[in-house]
Amino acid sequence: MAPKHADGSQTVLPPHGVGRRRTLALLGTLAFAAVAVRLAWVGDDAYITLRSVENWVQGNGLRWNTADRVQTFTHPLWMLLLALGRLVSGEVFYTAIGLGLACATAAVAWLLLTARSLVGLGCVGLTALLAHAFGDYATSGLETSLTYLLLVAFAGAATAGPSPRHWLLTALFGALAATNRMDLALLCAPGALWAMRALPWRTRFARGLLGALPFVLWLLCAAIYYGSPLPVTAHAKAFGLGVPAGELALQGLRYLWQACTTDPVLPATIGLGFGLGVRDRRHRWLALGMPLYLAYVVKVGGDFMQGRFLLPPFVLALWCIARCERLPVAWLALPCVGALLAPPHWLRPPSFDPLQYTPEQIAAAHGIVDERRNYYGTQGLLSPLRNGTLQFGAMNSFPVVWPAPRTEPWLAVGGATGAFGYGAGGLGRIVDPLLCDPLLARLPAYRPDQWRIGHVLRRIPEGYLESLASGENRILHPGLHRYYEALRTVTTAPVWDAARWRAVVALWSGALDADLRAFVAEHYRTPPRVDVAPAAAMRPVAGGVYWFDEPAAILVHDGGVAVRFPAPTVANVLRVSIAGLYAFRFTFRREGAELGTATALPTGHALEMQRLQAVEVAVPAAAIGFDELWLDVVEHAASHLGVTRPAFGGLQLPQ
Repeated sequence: MAPKHADGSQTVLPPHGVGRRRTLALLGTLAFAAVAVRLAWVGDDAYITLRSVENWVQGNGLRWNTADRVQTFTHPLWMLLLALGRLVSGEVFYTAIGLGLACATAAVAWLLLTARSLVGLGCVGLTALLAHAFGDYATSGLETSLTYLLLVAFAGAATAGPSPRHWLLTALFGALAATNRMDLALLCAPGALWAMRALPWRTRFARGLLGALPFVLWLLCAAIYYGSPLPVTAHAKAFGLGVPAGELALQGLRYLWQACTTDPVLPATIGLGFGLGVRDRRHRWLALGMPLYLAYVVKVGGDFMQGRFLLPPFVLALWCIARCERLPVAWLALPCVGALLAPPHWLRPPSFDPLQYTPEQIAAAHGIVDERRNYYGTQGLLSPLRNGTLQFGAMNSFPVVWPAPRTEPWLAVGGATGAFGYGAGGLGRIVDPLLCDPLLARLPAYRPDQWRIGHVLRRIPEGYLESLASGENRILHPGLHRYYEALRTVTTAPVWDAARWRAVVALWSGALDADLRAFVAEHYRTPPRVDVAPAAAMRPVAGGVYWFDEPAAILVHDGGVAVRFPAPTVANVLRVSIAGLYAFRFTFRREGAELGTATALPTGHALEMQRLQAVEVAVPAAAIGFDELWLDVVEHAASHLGVTRPAFGGLQLPQ
């Protein structure tokens, strides 16, 4: 046994203690692997990446919707690893869990084997087992488990001593971490500065550039293929979000506080690791990355996934604890005390885990929830409720909103599009008003006073869905029309087309920003009522079809529709085909004055209500002779089930 000091601390292990350390490290690794398997799951957000992976593997390009080139994933390196696993295994559920488990377990084994004392080894092992988020995101299908491994490798290289070889490895692992998730560059920056100390400038530059090559190459490839080095989610979450900075910072502080109350082992370990790190000259700069990264987390408002954004500094904290040579034995009790305050979920059977949050519960928690428990019922490896695995293109998994099979392309609107988007397959084009749409992500929050971090709603502009369905630019606002024309050229034109690169330059130089701002100022939060010519409204439509399958169908947007007739009508009834899980309100007007209203609602199952169906609406007696008809829609209890938009057509005014 290693000798103890008067203060109860224990120094570095002597040579005869190496075998004991390896045995304990093996046992600790096996225990963590068992816990990770017990908690294993695939989160809904992981299917956003898996949809792109599946499209790529099936020859449709590395894209979310097959119709355009848009990068919706934020972890290119993890995406490439998932794609390789998918090619080898032929499936994604067990592959995502297996890859995550392998990366996380390797990181824990590395940390345990690098411990300088038995107390440090015990602290790291207990903390890895008892910190909720660390075990939760050992799988999940997200990049976090690969982040564990890359950060441990980075810490080992950055603190090994100033040499050209170690600087090259530091730059390489730091670049790989940034390729796995860009914001990790902020966490790694201080440690990288320390690793290059005392080296000639020429060595710093040459080795640093060589090590950074993976990150640089990815940015270059993304800029060429997608027309932007940044994912579309960067626009959705960081650029022009439309939420005041003070509110984001307050949300970020709530995120830290909730971790203290629901997962106390996590923030306590970060604090302990930081304190030990700054006291040690070798780890001081590595430790300085922790508060820098936490400040960034607060600035961006944290995350909706409980504890996940705190895991990168947590891993560096574990490294600092493992490498500390003198730790009091009493510190072994710290993670145990934290676990008593918030017992880990793996102590309970898998049947305990499924927990579907209600909107009221989410609001009460400021939008921050335990995502693993929220999705464990359907996506947990050992869940007693899981019924097979989700299949790409298997829309029969969502019979309430879409029929199967379908052989023609289709269009749907909806947020939280992970599993839904994956089930939609390559034929489905999903318009996500939260994260993944190239145009909507560039718009600010529709209601800045009503938002959830990571889920900021955007309003769909008039004519946008019609543009996607028809392939023609039909956006109503002239400024946004020009902006979208450039954007769709970037995402749909051939990669090396000269017009595409002119559009890329226009977007990135800000030449079209004024057009986007004009739409936001004029139409975005005060939706206009769209004028529809009587001839267009009265074109015949086919019954029983979705609006995007019927060219004569007309969408009813947020501001409503106005049909103005050249002369007063004498009809006492109107016939019209409507579709959508909304109530349609008809307002009859003459010479600018309102005469009366009537309502209609599609009937039947939710699927039937989303197809065009003929209804007859009685015109109020006082409204006979109207010369203007307004159509508006009102949400009702089932509206959230809809994936098509409210539409009408085939208007008839029988005499």
